[in-house]
Amino acid sequence: MFIISIKTDFSAAHSIKGYKGNCSQLHGHNYKVEVNVKADKANKIGMCIDFRKLKKVSKNVINCLDHKNLNDISFFKKNNPTAESIAKFIYEKTKKELKGKLYLYSVKVWETDEYAVTYTE
Repeated sequence: MFIISIKTDFSAAHSIKGYKGNCSQLHGHNYKVEVNVKADKANKIGMCIDFRKLKKVSKNVINCLDHKNLNDISFFKKNNPTAESIAKFIYEKTKKELKGKLYLYSVKVWETDEYAVTYTE
């Protein structure tokens, strides 16, 4: 079993509704994202997926978040834009982009260098 990982990033603003503290105010983060896919075997040249292809798929998803106020995106109007919700959003969109070619294992989102959330099904 192989787990193939790429890292990417995006910058965005958000406010956490219902939070009692500074995070209830509009503020921003430079998010880091790790996308992990799982494969049973490599192809005839020894690769499961080209890292660049996985990065391109991930960037396609993340581009809709980059330099946005997350609270203005329809998904986050129904789901508070916490790191947990962001990880789930990226997971679900990335899974659709992969179209069943590989098994999406997990998405990890760092809000800071010290705080991260991993989402998997």
